[in-house]
Amino acid sequence: MVDMFGSNNWKRFVAMNFKAFPRYVRDQCVEAKKYFFDKDIDIVILDQALEYCLENNTPSFANLNDTYAYFKREHEREDLEIPTLSLDYKGGHKPLSVTSRDLSVYKEIINQQRDQ
Repeated sequence: MVDMFGSNNWKRFVAMNFKAFPRYVRDQCVEAKKYFFDKDIDIVILDQALEYCLENNTPSFANLNDTYAYFKREHEREDLEIPTLSLDYKGGHKPLSVTSRDLSVYKEIINQQRDQ
């Protein structure tokens, strides 16, 4: 179990798990194998999930699996290319003609308010 992954975080997590669930070590080992054995696990994301679980004292393998799935979804979302517009983007249409408003009407109203 401890040797499933070589990272120190994995070893610390397994130790914390066994300490938190001493009566359910077998069940936790079954959970760990179900979630992580013979799966295509991204080690970087797993290490991130392990750090999160260690910091937040959530030592069950079900919590680790949920945390791993969350971080994996977020990582895949970051990988999506988000198109950005350059500063010199002119658009794909002709510019709209917009009339400018005559401000003299507003100036008169302000002046009338001052005079009163």
